[in-house]
Amino acid sequence: MPGHRIYYVPPRMVGSIDSWSGKDRADGASWLIDHAADMGFNALWFSPMGQPTAVEKMSHGENRSGSYYAQRDHFRLGDEFSAGRGQDEDLKHLQHFAQKAREKGVRLYADLVCNHVAADHALVLREDAAIADIKREAGANLTPLRGADGSLIGIKWPAAETSGAAGVQQEYLFKFKRNADFTLQIGGPAEDPWSDVAHINYASPEAKRFFIFGDANEEGYFKKVIDWSLKAGFTDFRCDAAYLIPPDCWQALITHAHAQKPDAVFMAETLTTETAKVEEMQKATVTDASGKTRPAFDLGMLGIYWWNFRDDWLPKGEVPRVNAMAKFGGAGSPDNHDTENTIAGSARKAFNNAADANRHIAEVSVRDYAVSVMTGNSSYMQMGYEYCNEKQNHVFKGQVTPQDFTNLQSARTGGEMDIRARIRAINALHEKMDVKNCRVAIRHHGEVGDGALLRLALDYIDVDSGAVTASAVLLLNRKPEKGAVPLPAAYVDEMAAAGLAAAGDSAQAVRDAVIFHTPLPPLPQAQPAPRRAAQGRQPRP
Repeated sequence: MPGHRIYYVPPRMVGSIDSWSGKDRADGASWLIDHAADMGFNALWFSPMGQPTAVEKMSHGENRSGSYYAQRDHFRLGDEFSAGRGQDEDLKHLQHFAQKAREKGVRLYADLVCNHVAADHALVLREDAAIADIKREAGANLTPLRGADGSLIGIKWPAAETSGAAGVQQEYLFKFKRNADFTLQIGGPAEDPWSDVAHINYASPEAKRFFIFGDANEEGYFKKVIDWSLKAGFTDFRCDAAYLIPPDCWQALITHAHAQKPDAVFMAETLTTETAKVEEMQKATVTDASGKTRPAFDLGMLGIYWWNFRDDWLPKGEVPRVNAMAKFGGAGSPDNHDTENTIAGSARKAFNNAADANRHIAEVSVRDYAVSVMTGNSSYMQMGYEYCNEKQNHVFKGQVTPQDFTNLQSARTGGEMDIRARIRAINALHEKMDVKNCRVAIRHHGEVGDGALLRLALDYIDVDSGAVTASAVLLLNRKPEKGAVPLPAAYVDEMAAAGLAAAGDSAQAVRDAVIFHTPLPPLPQAQPAPRRAAQGRQPRP
């Protein structure tokens, strides 16, 4: 484990749980699980489905509300996702869905957001009220309390004479980050004058106690969130903004989860330019069943979307950095919900005036998906990518609906922009290579010949033995809109001599991507192993 190929589901693209869990169907089947499994995905990841904030914030010049990532209640489904018959019924829907996923060999990722809560969460409002009471009692006698790093972690003030302990210093420690005047610190980018989240102040011992470690009287809040998710049937966790949370906190949470589910997988969001914080995450470790110390995280998310397949920053910087902080290294994706455009949306802008725009968009989408799958131990893909969705799955209310996916399916099934067969072929190749227990090293990246082709050479390194157990070479069409690029004959011979099998076009030309790989797929014993795999008419990765 893990070797996960994850299908990311924006909850608003599927809507109420009774429409996709399968619980109320006569056959109990979930169309969502069947759809993902048919393409070769072995995991689903959902953005948070709890009750979201009602606080508006500015995003791209518009007032927005209801972000998945501003949770007001972590222990019940939001009204738009609920079946509408109570929390117990919603939990039964989730558990039924989880059972159907297990039957298909599909794991379920919950989104664990430990850096912040909704600005209108009851915990925030309670702390606001407590500070207001203290201000009324203490007047101008308030003094800030600061942590070891100088950050504001609370306030102190002398007890009033009426308390019977006049002059004795009292203290109140914050759970959330606050300004110098003790008002809630605005979160989010500087250009956003409003924010919908309250950032947890992990410099404060009270925040760590309450949210993570707990005490003899109460379990840590996010340990309770993990417990609820496991009870609902989730098996794994994608950890939002993981690099912003202290390593000792992650170590405690992951150890807690493993005590209940030893094979629970934790995938950290590591999409940031703050590389020192990602390196700091190496300090989070856990002890495995054999008593060995290992990285607490299983996977870290790679910034494949931003890579041009030529620059050094990803293969020589980000990949080694993520490999060092996660047991199995990186998980790649061609795009994600934090990017302004999808790959298909960006390609549409580039190719809109071309005669074969739809075909070129599909070719770019397939090419980039192949890179994402092959350059990491695991990968993830947004719902709708299989139909070259050009509309981004943003996280606020009103930005995406179940009807969007229905319309997309209806318009593109069977057409040029239906790339399910090619996604299925890439996923099948990844499964056949059996590199689940491997980190990936990008051994070479650069142009081939006149630059029309790009080449990536990859090694899959077993995390236990350190041995290279498989290799792959990807040849990528840099500009599909200019047509297919013939494979140089000498290059094909070189790959064959190296014992690499090939998946690609029967015409030995690259429209999107060709993948040479080891180990070779098994053949019947009566047949000698060929130098190069047969080139039949097959779906093209």
